[in-house]
Amino acid sequence: MSRDSRASLNALRTILDDRAEAERYGGDDLAHFGPLWRQVKSAADAPFPVADLRSIAERVFALAEMTERLPVGASEVVAIDGRSLELPPRCRDRNWLVATALPRMLYRAGFTSRIIPSLVPLPKFMPPSPAALTGFLAKEIGQISAAGLRELSAIEHDVAKLTNLGATQRSRLPLLGRLLIAYPGLQASSVSKLLSVTPQGARKLLAALPTTPAAQRRLRAE
Repeated sequence: MSRDSRASLNALRTILDDRAEAERYGGDDLAHFGPLWRQVKSAADAPFPVADLRSIAERVFALAEMTERLPVGASEVVAIDGRSLELPPRCRDRNWLVATALPRMLYRAGFTSRIIPSLVPLPKFMPPSPAALTGFLAKEIGQISAAGLRELSAIEHDVAKLTNLGATQRSRLPLLGRLLIAYPGLQASSVSKLLSVTPQGARKLLAALPTTPAAQRRLRAE
């Protein structure tokens, strides 16, 4: 990571420190670290015989079946006349658990260079077959990839413009530009705290920095 990128990351972490938040909310996450989660995670990390979307779809169905299995023992109920009835326990919806494993499978199959937790291109209800899910995954990943490439191109264009600001080496303009690309719409009060400048200085910096097209698009989307 470059010095400029590290400076931007440190500044962003004064707003929200991802490490502290992960430790605060994930330390005692029993659902995440429970026995069933470990089984699903282990199955998701297993090598694929063929690294394609069909293999991923088939494993999704296998994991769904794994999470839907009922325990051997059922709930026994004794009626008032002495008859014994066995009622199977209520099956719980654990599709969310399968969804959390999909980013791992996409990574293990070579579709991504790292695990992307938000990359969960699954429908709300499971399709009828692995073949149908394969088509759905291909369509969703294609749309997500195209949108990501458009956004990346816009960000790279905006970052390139930061090198043509004519700012001095000690100027805060480039750092402010990177902050605005990541968090469009920052107000002078926030800029003042992030860059350790006076509110008046923050307003001058904001006025000197042209609004980037990517920031304008994000503001319109919000």
